[in-house]
Amino acid sequence: MSSVERVLRSGHGQLIATPMTLALLDGGNDGHLGVPLRQRFTLGTVRLELIPSGRGFGAAALHADIAGRKVLYANTVRTVSGGAGDAAEVRACDALVVGAPFGEAHHVFPPLARVMDETVAWATSQLAAGRRPVLFVDGVLDGLEVARTLTAGGIAVSGHRAIREAATRAVLPPLATIGKEPRAVIWPDTDHAGLAKAIAGKGFATALVSGRAIEGGAGYDAAFAWATAADRAQLLGWIEAANARAVFVTGPCADAIAAAVGSHARVIGPPQQMALFAR
Repeated sequence: MSSVERVLRSGHGQLIATPMTLALLDGGNDGHLGVPLRQRFTLGTVRLELIPSGRGFGAAALHADIAGRKVLYANTVRTVSGGAGDAAEVRACDALVVGAPFGEAHHVFPPLARVMDETVAWATSQLAAGRRPVLFVDGVLDGLEVARTLTAGGIAVSGHRAIREAATRAVLPPLATIGKEPRAVIWPDTDHAGLAKAIAGKGFATALVSGRAIEGGAGYDAAFAWATAADRAQLLGWIEAANARAVFVTGPCADAIAAAVGSHARVIGPPQQMALFAR
């Protein structure tokens, strides 16, 4: 699976990823193999293809044909369009590995376009009231998508250093540092302490901009259920379209999704390199 956030959490040697993912990686893409989406290639006798996963800038799923046995390794997918990159595509396979960050019965996302519009409207209203809107996101990919949406809505944007640097590598409009000029602020939800230092003494309002907001927004002034992944029905439909004989599910809602898929599905631990077929 090609995603800058997944790569940064794991140790790797040479990488195979989309050019955008490699561009987003700190340190560049020296020695790595950048492969465009939907361009089939081979490594030895294995035929490979990166296809859109819908997760964000550069994110892709990997389809592998190993002597006629096909594996689709996707991790998190988003099946709706409107965000960064194309919606998740699917390929027929014998074995499927997929992430399920959402998957409970009540996980039903509102239309992404509507949530984007509501987020822009909220940020605009906060700036008009003299408050800095702080939008907490789950990671760099989400931050880039939110930044692009706000910028397209005519809102000046600042952000956390990691998101600013990623925006530059993704060739997006540059994000400013937090200064005197009122701007929307995009910040990782894991660094509230860092925000408190950066914005001390300035009036602001907070919003959780995340799929997790589907559970509510306690502790924030607003919450927007921005779908960065498939919800339950979308994920089950995508899995069915793969027509896989074996489905391996990981993530917080893996149990719920595996149970809904049926006896040919099993829950596994965190995504990792694994042998799906016996030699």
